[in-house]
Amino acid sequence: MSGRIFCIANLLLPVGLFVGVLLKVRSLFDAGEALPGIGVMLGALAVLAVWEGLLIRYLVLPSWGRKLGERMYVGSYTPDDDPLVALATRIRREHATALLPELEALVRQDARRARGWTELAALFSEEAGDQSAALQALVTGANKVADKQDRAMLLYRAAHFCQSRLADRQQARELLQQAATRYPSTVYGQKAARELAQAPYISCND
Repeated sequence: MSGRIFCIANLLLPVGLFVGVLLKVRSLFDAGEALPGIGVMLGALAVLAVWEGLLIRYLVLPSWGRKLGERMYVGSYTPDDDPLVALATRIRREHATALLPELEALVRQDARRARGWTELAALFSEEAGDQSAALQALVTGANKVADKQDRAMLLYRAAHFCQSRLADRQQARELLQQAATRYPSTVYGQKAARELAQAPYISCND
């Protein structure tokens, strides 16, 4: 939240300064000094454009890129600049399951990031063969991540994990219900609601 406030403040600051310049320009026009007033206004516009451009380039676009990467679940990171991705890559390459506690610690340090929980769940399942720990990672992540879209996504994935890996239809249905009722306006909340209505094979009575 503090980072978002900082970003907004930086974007609004040059606009506020430009408004102050406009008041000065108005006084120049009132004094009959139109040409200097126009020069000051054009100069202020140029500074505003450069300032806002730099802020968007270095503050806004990287943040949007990270969020878009999380939505696509491929991430906008590389092992060179992301310790979590680097460690996950090493665990896969070396089958180093002993490093899973270290990965989990990294994930919990940045618990609001969905990518970490999906990586952790995948590695528990694929490398350690611990399906219960993989499910727990998804469920825990659904309570930790910041965005409600991500929360719904993790619950939805957990439901399908229960169905496909654990053959637990009752828990799968419960997780779908959580996604649908808690986050009805999200993409995955709506997908969960449709599946509950259209897929009776995920049933507590089966």
